[in-house]
Amino acid sequence: MTKKILLGMALVASLAACTDDYKDWLTPQVVNQPETVSFGDGSVSTVGTIDFNAVTDEMVKVCNITAPTSSDPSFTPSYTITLGDMTYDITADGMMSAADLSNYVISQYGRRPVERAVEATVSMWLSNGTTSVKTATSGVFHITAIPKAPQISQNYYIVGGPNDWGESAKNKMLKFNHSGKDVYEDPIFTVTFNASEGDTWFAIGDDEACEAIANDNDWSKLLGTTKGNGNTDPTGNLDRRYNLSDDGSFCVPAGPRLIKVTINMMDYSYQIEALNIAENYYLIGGPGEWNNSKAQKFSHSDKSVFEDPVFTYTFESTGGEMWFAFGDDEAIDAVGEGTWNKLFGTTGDSKDLSGSFDRRYNLDGDHSFCVDGTAKLYRFSVNMMTMTYEITPLNFAEFIYVPGNAQKYNTAASGMPEWGWTPELAPALRSASFNGIYEGFAYMDGDFKFTKERNWNAEYNYNDFSSYSSIFTLGDGSNINCTEPGYYKLVADVAKGSLTATKLTWGLVGPATAGGWDAPSYTVMRYNMAEDCWEITTELKADEFKFTTNGSWDINLGGDINDLSEGGPNLRITEAGTYNIKLYPSRAQSDKMYATIVKQ
Repeated sequence: MTKKILLGMALVASLAACTDDYKDWLTPQVVNQPETVSFGDGSVSTVGTIDFNAVTDEMVKVCNITAPTSSDPSFTPSYTITLGDMTYDITADGMMSAADLSNYVISQYGRRPVERAVEATVSMWLSNGTTSVKTATSGVFHITAIPKAPQISQNYYIVGGPNDWGESAKNKMLKFNHSGKDVYEDPIFTVTFNASEGDTWFAIGDDEACEAIANDNDWSKLLGTTKGNGNTDPTGNLDRRYNLSDDGSFCVPAGPRLIKVTINMMDYSYQIEALNIAENYYLIGGPGEWNNSKAQKFSHSDKSVFEDPVFTYTFESTGGEMWFAFGDDEAIDAVGEGTWNKLFGTTGDSKDLSGSFDRRYNLDGDHSFCVDGTAKLYRFSVNMMTMTYEITPLNFAEFIYVPGNAQKYNTAASGMPEWGWTPELAPALRSASFNGIYEGFAYMDGDFKFTKERNWNAEYNYNDFSSYSSIFTLGDGSNINCTEPGYYKLVADVAKGSLTATKLTWGLVGPATAGGWDAPSYTVMRYNMAEDCWEITTELKADEFKFTTNGSWDINLGGDINDLSEGGPNLRITEAGTYNIKLYPSRAQSDKMYATIVKQ
């Protein structure tokens, strides 16, 4: 009788693979021993728990069989055992393939080494050499087994390294990253940390080991290298210190700025890499070419790359699938020479929007990133300290709004209470190209936020930006705080995460004014805080003028008086006289910039 592989197994394996910790949907998991069920006029009884961590033979006993009486002694009996939808050969004394049973248990429950029980039945077949007939099937019984796997903890930490050994164990400062899947299905943990100024010495601990140090000064439960204390070999195997002849501490010689440690707790192996963060990174592919042009350079703050290891690049969609990778100067230069394996690729699926990455030469293929192209833009952020990435699809509205503390000064004129923080009447910033770069004007004083609509449904706050003008700090909670009250042009690039401000005064320029078109001689207006507008009463000639700022042409408004635009056409006074002019550039009530011109 040969083993029968049934279609149902594919479904079972598929269901199991779609869960993080192999949902225990087969019950019961553990049953009391022993158990005896009928088998025709014979019986089947269970054996004790099978611990695959102790099994060394190819065959394993799973039950005791008392065979039913055969009606035809000329037929030779044989036996099969059915586990779920799988059927396997079994001997008359209850022995089956250890590999078959182990693989089945793992397919149902994963590799966690705890007792698992699976339902089973035994069948007897009689054969005359050419024909086999099933003559009896037993009642349902349970086989209890423990999958073969080492003990894997949920968390691991670097002890020592750039930190004090005792403090790092007590406070668990450097925690390994993990996918969040069941640790027996994904036993890989990684951490990247700053190297010491000289040689960097460290060990690895789980929660039990760290707590043993903190509570009992017991250092024996840490994990070290089996190659000997101070060994600088970047690969090897781990074990508990109490199993080693010395403490087994790892040592990385002085030189690198960063150290990346990867451990595989299924086979207790490790890999140590010396890293440095480059100054520049570039996208290759995507909306651009797969070449060495370095045209698609990532953005970065003005901090050092070790203080801020996050780099971002925002690109427009082409409307279809977009494949890309990224690299530093060395990697992109190598592409120009025909070498592609220095680029970075994802360690997971190409279409994952977040995960970890590595050099292609450490991966089993190019592992390029891929987005489906359904968003207007994509923001690609990489953290070169943790070697992780995040891809954010971006679909931007035309406006965002700036409710905040400053509104308490200018809501009275609209009939609203003077309490501020009113999205319905907040200044508006506009993204004319819907690309996530919002520009506009507002009086700022103290805390504020941005809202995506004229309500509180969705916000941008301090945590959505990584680069700021010097006047901005973290306010209360997640608010942004403007430390220098004044009237500003704001540019909020929510795609790249930058927020800048330029302090302004508004005025009139042109031959209708006394100063003519000489921008430095513009006629200065005053800010009317109660009405959130710039105002002046002045003599004007019958001629043209525009609104401008800070005595320059960098920012000027013209065009339709009811819907002004930056750089718009000149405005005209048709009759000389004294005029009261109010300019409303904040778009606070209509999403438009406008002005009123009233002859006195």
